[in-house]
Amino acid sequence: MTKVAIIGLGSIGAGVAEALGRDKRFSLAGYDLRPEAFERVAGVMRAEASPAAASDSAEVVFVAVVNDAQVRTVLSGEDGVLSAGTPPKVIALLSTITIPTVYWAAEEAARRGVMLIDCGVSGPRGLAENAMVTMIGGDETAYAIARPVIEAFSKPAVYCGQLGNGMRTKLACNLVFFTGWMSAWEGARLALAAGVPLENFVEAVTAGEKWVHPRMGLVAAGVGLPPGAPATSRPGTAAFAQKDLGAALALGEELGLDLAAAKVALAAFPGVAGVE
Repeated sequence: MTKVAIIGLGSIGAGVAEALGRDKRFSLAGYDLRPEAFERVAGVMRAEASPAAASDSAEVVFVAVVNDAQVRTVLSGEDGVLSAGTPPKVIALLSTITIPTVYWAAEEAARRGVMLIDCGVSGPRGLAENAMVTMIGGDETAYAIARPVIEAFSKPAVYCGQLGNGMRTKLACNLVFFTGWMSAWEGARLALAAGVPLENFVEAVTAGEKWVHPRMGLVAAGVGLPPGAPATSRPGTAAFAQKDLGAALALGEELGLDLAAAKVALAAFPGVAGVE
């Protein structure tokens, strides 16, 4: 069996452990500062007393802690992953961290002869079906070693090229998610202020999303991207956006609402690719 270690057993780390635990190819060891974190994965993995102990002789170690400082500690701190007697072959960073820390971690790992990849993750609820989205950056040799383990809990696993590109992709995806939520909240505020029942607004938006041109479809078509990107297949997009967002902003002004997301969106549409 292939030994896999998971450092950090929050929602992502524990979810990955549960997903891998359903696959009999893997032997799992884990570490978390909180003893109670092992309750969720009891019977799935062996609890170890340190990152080093968990990582010793592992094929792949997943680091799923919260921030840059914790990544640095669990890798190079006392009893860190890189102090294991027999260091792992590959470290995969699941934590969402800054790019400089990704490069620092790769350099630290290389000093012990360990390869490192960055592995941004999205959609933790998909772990119940082994279908989290993973975005991987790093050397192809390192990814080839980690790939069977990553694909055991991913659908899809997207290899994005050079080191750092997995995290860059994750950060860009999060920008889309969080600004999308901002727009949703702003639309709800406008609907409520205008006297529309919230449940009706939610039903209308949810139903309409089936027929509205997907956001990534616009991106793939080159809308708003630099010269050289493909021309849009929807040349009327900007004109409709200007008209409709203008009307929404007028309604918001009438109701005394400052619709910041709508203003930013309106400013982004004039002059987009393929539109006069």
